[in-house]
Amino acid sequence: MNEDIKLFKANEILQYKYISVPKELFINPKYKHLSSDSKLLYGFILDRFTLSIKNNWQDENGNVYLIFTRKDIQKLLGLSDKTVTKTFKELAECNLIYEKKQGRNKPNLIYPCQMVSVEWNRKSYDSGTGKITTLDSENLRCNYTNNNYPNGVNARKNYINFEQRDYKGFDFNTLLANYREFI
Repeated sequence: MNEDIKLFKANEILQYKYISVPKELFINPKYKHLSSDSKLLYGFILDRFTLSIKNNWQDENGNVYLIFTRKDIQKLLGLSDKTVTKTFKELAECNLIYEKKQGRNKPNLIYPCQMVSVEWNRKSYDSGTGKITTLDSENLRCNYTNNNYPNGVNARKNYINFEQRDYKGFDFNTLLANYREFI
């Protein structure tokens, strides 16, 4: 193995801080078209947002804001001024941020906005595309083979009337990646 490669030990992975980018940005049709830079910037904005909450940066209406200059973002992400301007425009058009101008030579106040989730159902998570119905998870059934039942064919008689799982009353929103503590 190359001496320049340093592999992780089990206790070393926790030494890093991570930026969390909501999965909703990748799976929700409303946000899928965003550039990777915009999605990453939104993750950084949400990270800074938690600091604003701790510092009690609120306007007169109780809305939490943050200050994140375009020059700071350029340095942090290694992007040009034009690209940073484009990413802010994309986020604003999707209503993920709202910017309020403060006046001459003062940075804008950035108000992160909540994402609008689509109504999720089981078909939303299927990986199948097109008209192939065999990939739909609603149409899948257990594979009844003798390997599944060590007692042979007689054991499977109990499972002939197998029904799809009952998800009535289950809140699928608890599975979404955009669950927030600060709502």
